[in-house]
Amino acid sequence: MARKGKDPEALRSAITDAAEQIIIQEGFRACSARAVTGKAGCALGSLGYLFGGLDNVILEVNARTLLEMGNFMFAEAEKMSGSTSKKLEALALGYFRYARDHLNRWEALFALRWAAQEALPSDYLALRGNLLDRIATLFAEDMPLTVPERSVLARTMYEAVHGIVVLGLDRRLGGSHEDVEGRIRLLVGKMLIQI
Repeated sequence: MARKGKDPEALRSAITDAAEQIIIQEGFRACSARAVTGKAGCALGSLGYLFGGLDNVILEVNARTLLEMGNFMFAEAEKMSGSTSKKLEALALGYFRYARDHLNRWEALFALRWAAQEALPSDYLALRGNLLDRIATLFAEDMPLTVPERSVLARTMYEAVHGIVVLGLDRRLGGSHEDVEGRIRLLVGKMLIQI
C-alpha cells in the first residue's frame, strides 16, 4: 500500500527516480527492491502496490532511457546534412556513444529478463517500436525501398550495430573505442552500398 498522505503518482515518481539513480550510480545489479524503497523513503509494500514488482520499476527507468537515448541519437543524425548514409552513420555512432557514456543505463535495457510467457507492456513495446520506425524513416529519404523493406533494414542495422557495440564495450576481442567507431562506419557504409 502507498504511504499514507503521499500522492500515489508522486510516490510512483519517487520510486522510479530512486531506481534510476541507483542504476546510473551503481548499475543494474544494485537495484534491489530494498535499495529502491530505502532511497525513495517509502515502505517495501509501496513498490509492490504501485508497480506490482521491481521489474516494472526497472521497465519505467528503461522507458526513460529509451527516450533519452533516442533523442540523443536522432539529434546526432539531424546535425548531418546531405546523404542518408551520413545520417545513418551519425545515428549508429550516436548509439555507441550513448552506450559508452551512459553504460549503466544502457546495460539495464538488456539486463532485465522477462519470462517467455509474459508480454512486455504495450506502452513499452510501442516506445521501442517507435525508435525502429524512426530509423526506418531515414531509409525512406533517398532509397528505393518498400515500407516492409525499410522496417527489416532498420531492425537489421540496429541488430548489427548493437552487436559491434556490445563486443566493443566488452573489449574481449580487443580494440579501442576508435576501433569500434571505425567498425560501425564500415558496417553502415557497406550495408548501404548494397541498396
